[in-house]
Amino acid sequence: MKKAIIFGGTTEGRKLSDLLLDQKVKVVYCVATEYGKEPIEDREGLDVRIGRMDSDEMRDLFGMENPDVVIDATHPFAEIVKKEIDNALFKAGAVPFVRVIRQSVEADLSNCTFFDDSKSCAKALQNTSGNIFLTTGSKELATFCENEEVRKRIIARVIPSVESLNLCNESGLSGKQIIAMQGPFSLTMNRAQIRECKASVVVLKNSGKGSGEAERIEAARLEGIKCFVINRPINNMEGLTFDEAAMEIDRILTTNISKKGFSEITPDVKINVSLAAFGMGFGTITEEVKESIANADMIFGAARMLTYVETSAKKYPYYLADDILPVLDKKAKEITHGTCNAVVLFSGDTGFYSGTKKLYEALKNDGRFKTTIMPGISSVAALAAKIGESYEDAVIMSTHGVKEEAWRPKLIEAAKYSDKIFTLTSGGKDVRIIGEILNELEDKFKTKYEISAGYNLYSNEKIVKFGAMKCATAPDDGLCVLFIRNKKPLAKRLTPGLSDDDFLRNKTPMSKEEIRALSICKLGLTKDAIVYDIGAGSGSVSVEMGLLNPSINVYAIEFKEEACKLIRENINKFSLSNVALVEGVAPDAMADLPTPTHVFIGGSGGRLEEILKLLKNKGKGIRVVVNAVTLETIAEVNRILKNFAISDADVVQASISKAKTIGDYNVMQAQNPVYIVAFTI
Repeated sequence: MKKAIIFGGTTEGRKLSDLLLDQKVKVVYCVATEYGKEPIEDREGLDVRIGRMDSDEMRDLFGMENPDVVIDATHPFAEIVKKEIDNALFKAGAVPFVRVIRQSVEADLSNCTFFDDSKSCAKALQNTSGNIFLTTGSKELATFCENEEVRKRIIARVIPSVESLNLCNESGLSGKQIIAMQGPFSLTMNRAQIRECKASVVVLKNSGKGSGEAERIEAARLEGIKCFVINRPINNMEGLTFDEAAMEIDRILTTNISKKGFSEITPDVKINVSLAAFGMGFGTITEEVKESIANADMIFGAARMLTYVETSAKKYPYYLADDILPVLDKKAKEITHGTCNAVVLFSGDTGFYSGTKKLYEALKNDGRFKTTIMPGISSVAALAAKIGESYEDAVIMSTHGVKEEAWRPKLIEAAKYSDKIFTLTSGGKDVRIIGEILNELEDKFKTKYEISAGYNLYSNEKIVKFGAMKCATAPDDGLCVLFIRNKKPLAKRLTPGLSDDDFLRNKTPMSKEEIRALSICKLGLTKDAIVYDIGAGSGSVSVEMGLLNPSINVYAIEFKEEACKLIRENINKFSLSNVALVEGVAPDAMADLPTPTHVFIGGSGGRLEEILKLLKNKGKGIRVVVNAVTLETIAEVNRILKNFAISDADVVQASISKAKTIGDYNVMQAQNPVYIVAFTI
């Protein structure tokens, strides 16, 4: 196995380490302190060495590890380490070596003054007034704190290590003068800390691309304060950019890490995007969101929200990801240096049936955008508080922005079996449909509902209480969230096995209840399953499967007119919106249906092999259960299993006898034996 020694502690060092480990190259990663190790993930092939080494110790390391390449990816200001590495290489002899030189940043430098070293910068600070936001690290603190008057004005941002904090204390800084945080820091964070410190000057090192230098310079410029920048040490050491270094390492090790350039791995952030909850209205948003609005350069949201926002930022009346993304993309392409701040306002809470999810997914892997989610108050939480209800034990759902065929079965399920439901709605139309559903459930199942409707909460709000009948005729009074209390919830059965007498019946054949229960158990239905019931007959199997969970979608496939009528009646009897009747002959009627996850075949009409061929073409991993009564059918099933090379077939013969009362006696009467064959195709 090839081996590389990397002197790191920087973004470049970590990235090179990861890329080489991906190529199965063993990496000895050297850092000066325990803190330098923290960002490194433990991986196979990685050997982390902690502690400062002189040139002799480095030479001994080279001799012991016999590396194929040595890589210097230390900080641009790590002069001593770089000299020790050079001396070690001279003592060790011919060892392939690559040094990474960090590129300079592109930024507006109009507010910057440059210094050759820390000492001259510290002296210039004596001629300034106001607080000093010092971001040069802890090593040069003593230089900046020599002058007592300057020291009193310093607020130092350092890494949160024991060594750094000790140096702060040794330099005479008090606790209120220390910010111990791990970077990188966004433009927004830098601006916030500059304001919090009431700084009049920011001090930083010219550490180059990937160090956060550009964000600090731009933050200082936007806050209207000075920026003192310490230039890199003047030396004659030659090196390569990250991309050039990757190509050279590829040449030495015959790897291909250069296919991923540094700009691809650590792209420059162009826009800081805050996905912010607007709550119930402007009066309910958090201080965090208010601050993001105050700092925004561009704001997106529904027109009704933007009217409440007083800002000089450009407003866009968009709240859908498809409308927002093109604007952000165009803006990112226009930015040549620095960053801008964008805020996208979402009603209610960002984590509660919000458009946040889609936009966040679209932005999170695009390095041009740094995305922050700012939560808020949901209308459910607001209504619960106003009517004195808790919601930890309630069913919570939404009809807003959701197709009716998706939310309807969930609402029916909740309304039948739960005593408390909160649901967001899109307004009067949804409220009336819900009222109609509740009316129907009251008639069929003798449930009883009381509804509290919260309209336009925190803005001309109105809370109305009514029953199911009045809910069905509710007016269009604006945005609305409902609380539904079921005073007589049904007890939900958790297993299949309804009595045959629970179904409407005629002369249409029906799978007996024990066979239904066993067959459905063999299917192993899961949440969100898509199920075909082929040869559905009376619809008893379809109904039992639909009752298990509202997320299950069942397609009852049947061609006999009398049976189709009966299936409709049984679907209606149990108020199932997740069972659909498909009138036609299988497999022809299956062609345009979505790919199933599970299939029950109660009757194939002699076309079992055609049905299975179509299923195999639709997808893999489909669970199938076939019921067979005749020996001819089981013989056909056995032949098909061999032809399809199915190896996991589970064949069960179920012989059921049930007691029947004849006069004064109970006599066991046998039903026809049924073969239940379960397998996966």
